[in-house]
Amino acid sequence: MRHPVDVAAMFGSLWLLAAMVIDAATPAELTMVMIGAATAPATVIAAILYWWRIPRIDFAVSFATLWLMTAMAIELITPKPLSPLAMVIAIAPSLIVGVVINVVLFRERARRVGASQA
Repeated sequence: MRHPVDVAAMFGSLWLLAAMVIDAATPAELTMVMIGAATAPATVIAAILYWWRIPRIDFAVSFATLWLMTAMAIELITPKPLSPLAMVIAIAPSLIVGVVINVVLFRERARRVGASQA
């Protein structure tokens, strides 16, 4: 069983790491405190979903959605517009999850068609 303290320590570390990486990739006007405040709700929600042991695909979709919402919050609070690269990084998890889901479904459909023809 996942212990709540272990989950809190893991997601707390990930939250700090994400805030530091985002701080390095954004303009100097956007401080680490602002980034931490914008990313904290998504991190807490992701930790709760992980602790509840939701299925992996549901967790991946939820995480991608939370990441995109966090990117939108950071865009709202930043005094200067973010670079196009930051927006690509914000959309990347959603695109990756979508591609993986479609590939898995395509393989399952092809396997089902192949099994019914044999």
